[in-house]
Amino acid sequence: MRGDSVYTEGGGLAEVAGPEPTPALLHELAEQHHQLLQALEDDTLRKIALWKMEGWTGQEIADKLGITRRSVERKVERIRERWKAELNP
Repeated sequence: MRGDSVYTEGGGLAEVAGPEPTPALLHELAEQHHQLLQALEDDTLRKIALWKMEGWTGQEIADKLGITRRSVERKVERIRERWKAELNP
């Protein structure tokens, strides 16, 4: 019926927008995650990238690696620059 909400049961956005990502989207995200990590030139940068994604602070990462917080910040900036170049060729 004209004027019915698209949010009603049995159709509209309720069928399209679900709380869970599709398997295809999850696969695409996993591939992109792998590609971005592989674009980094060494294992230290990969570790830092993963730890930052897990929510570790710069100081926690620095302590774990035995380097200064400022060194971690510089490496995070290198990661950002590399990923920006990778995503915007």
